Amino acid sequence: MFSSDSERREKIEDRLKETEKVFGYVFDKFTILNIYKLFTDNTLGRFEFPIASGKESLVFAASKESKFYAVKIYKTVASTFKNIERYAGQRWGIDNTRNKRKFISQWAHREYRNLNEATAVGVTAPKPIKVVGNVLVMQYVGTKSVPAPLMKDCEITRDVVNQTLRSIRTLYTKAKLVHGDLSEYNFLIYRKKSYMIDIAQAIQTNDTMAKVLLERDVGIMTRFFNKFGYRLDVDRVLKYTVGESNVFR
Repeated sequence: MFSSDSERREKIEDRLKETEKVFGYVFDKFTILNIYKLFTDNTLGRFEFPIASGKESLVFAASKESKFYAVKIYKTVASTFKNIERYAGQRWGIDNTRNKRKFISQWAHREYRNLNEATAVGVTAPKPIKVVGNVLVMQYVGTKSVPAPLMKDCEITRDVVNQTLRSIRTLYTKAKLVHGDLSEYNFLIYRKKSYMIDIAQAIQTNDTMAKVLLERDVGIMTRFFNKFGYRLDVDRVLKYTVGESNVFR
């Protein structure tokens, strides 16, 4: 994986050791090597600061020159993918759940693919940049010092409501996907725009579980918005998201 130039090889190996000191307590060598590939191919220049931490992944802000990116790293150690593994296989296009590294890498690639399909048809979501193994690079949402906050921590304006429901509708009608895990924790708010995130588990609209998951997504978001006095009707919102009516008339 290294250049034949000895000086360059030594420099890279030294930086890899430094990276291992920082991430070694959380990530195995497989993950660290995937991260480092993104440095050696000039996708990334440096890590800036952590954005979010969860059971399955960590998200960092990274940069290359003056450009910022979000880097989502799915954990290959200390992760809790057992429930996902149970339902993987054919539904999510993951063909091997016994090999944990391969499974998690396929999961990262799935999120890349879903984000690509969603943003291509107009869903407001971080645009995917590159995926290497279990490491996904995507559009960074926020300023160079502070990442965009979650919807749960923001003022819920009429524009936020409209944009959020429009994204759910576009995801369904144009990308032919159902998110399946929506809540106020799965949107970022930045410059009055609502960005859908965490889309790896999205399923196709022709899946047998699509209707159930869409109803759950719509119900959760409608109840959340109604806490702020919007009085949205769940049935009308559901019809809107599948393209049958306009809830804003």
